[in-house]
Amino acid sequence: MKFERLLPALTGLLLCSSAMSVQAATQKYFGYFAGDTVAHADTGQGGLGFFEMKDHINLYSILAWPGDTSPSGKQVTMSQVLDKLAAAKAAHVHAMVPAFPFVFQAVRESDGRISCWQNDPTAAASWSSFSQAMVDQGYLIPGDPARSTVVAVYIVDEPNGDVCLNDVNGQANPSFVNAMNAVRQDSRTASLPIASILTGKGFDKFFAGMKLLDWVGFDEYGDSDSKWSHTFAALKQYAPGKKYIVVPGAMQGCSDVETDPTGRFFSAIENDPDVTWLAPFAWFSGLSGSACKGVRDLPSLRSDYTSEGLKIRALQCSSSAVDQSFCAGTSDVSSWMNLLLE
Repeated sequence: MKFERLLPALTGLLLCSSAMSVQAATQKYFGYFAGDTVAHADTGQGGLGFFEMKDHINLYSILAWPGDTSPSGKQVTMSQVLDKLAAAKAAHVHAMVPAFPFVFQAVRESDGRISCWQNDPTAAASWSSFSQAMVDQGYLIPGDPARSTVVAVYIVDEPNGDVCLNDVNGQANPSFVNAMNAVRQDSRTASLPIASILTGKGFDKFFAGMKLLDWVGFDEYGDSDSKWSHTFAALKQYAPGKKYIVVPGAMQGCSDVETDPTGRFFSAIENDPDVTWLAPFAWFSGLSGSACKGVRDLPSLRSDYTSEGLKIRALQCSSSAVDQSFCAGTSDVSSWMNLLLE
């Protein structure tokens, strides 16, 4: 998805050991990658895309941020993410939160592109402040994903790319380990799955690092069905026993992203018991100019993804009484009733 290319377009356009699931079966999620991006990334117009898609997703991918890993920058990011979690909770949609703004130090090029994620010695403290805020404001209920708004953490995008996080001497990169530990060793987030989407090339450079992840996927747009299937099989060999993310390209007239046929991705989320998240890239338009259109502005594709999203959301919302309560907005009431009964 080339998220490092997305970041400069977003800056200034924003509106102010593995975890074990408590659920027996793989939870299925549908939600656009970087779902908190403004509807038109080139102009900043249209408001956040979330409010256009919220009725047919069950995972809000919160990734956009100001691009500043200084202490003051982290505070701004925290405030923005908490605001977006408020919107997710109000819409009865689960959310994935970003870790990278809190657990790495970013090295940026003059064009805004992040060229390196460096070790952050304050990662644990920064993450702790954020996780406590999520608990205090009622967005994170540790150990209770069905009632919690926050259900997953996105550690960093494309760590096997040219961002200084590849393995070192056959071991996971120390900066990556430090970031993972900040999330995993925090009691509030220890049970949350930690996710990342890799580039489709260079799995071998991140062999040790990907073993630390709970959810893992890859982005490689424009491949044939056979080539994509071969890459997916290779990912499963490199990282067996994980939950997997499938990422269809879903843009037209854009640099680096193509419109992939939906069939293989719909089949994966519906039929592969280990696929947990269908994450089309992307909903918004304007990534590389006004001619670049995302799902929101491609009627046929929008119809297909809306139908699939509604199906996946309905599956989650009917999977248990607790899930049904969350989707209906009554889970807080249920929690209080349980406390009273205890």
